[in-house]
Amino acid sequence: MRLFVLGLLLAVTLAARHRGGSNYAWYRVGPHCDRGPYGVIPNYDTATADIDQQLEAMYRNGQQRLRIPIYHGRGLSGGTNMESKGGDLTPRCRENFRHLLATIHRIGFSEIIVGFFPQGWNQPARWTSFQPDLYEENWQLIANLRPLIVAAHIRYYIDLANEASPDSRQPIVLEYCQRLWNRYAATYGTRDTLGFSIIPGPGQLRLVSAVYGDSPFGNHGRPRVLDLHFYKAAAVRFETAHAVLRAAGYRQPWLLGESYYNDLMEANALRQAIRTTHQKVLFLLQWPLASDATCRDVSLAPPLDFSNYTAQGF
Repeated sequence: MRLFVLGLLLAVTLAARHRGGSNYAWYRVGPHCDRGPYGVIPNYDTATADIDQQLEAMYRNGQQRLRIPIYHGRGLSGGTNMESKGGDLTPRCRENFRHLLATIHRIGFSEIIVGFFPQGWNQPARWTSFQPDLYEENWQLIANLRPLIVAAHIRYYIDLANEASPDSRQPIVLEYCQRLWNRYAATYGTRDTLGFSIIPGPGQLRLVSAVYGDSPFGNHGRPRVLDLHFYKAAAVRFETAHAVLRAAGYRQPWLLGESYYNDLMEANALRQAIRTTHQKVLFLLQWPLASDATCRDVSLAPPLDFSNYTAQGF
């Protein structure tokens, strides 16, 4: 009996060690799905109490990890998008970001992903030819914010560009990813980045090796972990992704960086796919979109409940 109890305690401890959490980008969503004015980083200095209370509630509800998106672009500003002209945030947004990270550390979250979400013309998917100045601006933003992330003393990964892992119809995005990956890896190594998060479509999966393999811009190896995002048909897409990536020699652990908000069917499907494939998954981070929502991209804030994923060991 004593051995059984010790085994149960160990299982609970291991589950807690790998407990996931949420993407946390907005502290409110308006009645018409409007989240633009309510970005966490741009408003942290004016909505500190609300944001801190939400973070504390998420932590009390068992969430251990967060993904913090950086929405940025040249000439962009507002409640979510942040100006990044010249390769840095404004002094106000830099300070807000620094203070937000300090609060996350103080509350006790064990790990974060900082995701870069280039918007407007900073998004390489919009380019009709390679844009060296915008590429350089995006690189400088990562380089200028990385010291703030390191100084926060939280375990972290950096997503160099959200869902930028390209398919065969995106040669410019492929060049962007190859350049940025090799530059980052040559400058900082590969320990603290997951490369580029992946929409696990057939085209994107087939080109993963082109992003991280030999290219005109070098070959500095592969990320130590991969970040895949699953929504509809999660189990089938998970098993397909596992087969394609294994065939290409990718045996790294995965992070599940986005999934429907606290979704029972999603949690069950992903857990079954993990059992079937034996793929190692470090943790899962839900996106604030319910599977039955009428809103297209974001349907709620803050993402407080994580219980259906917790029940499946995420």
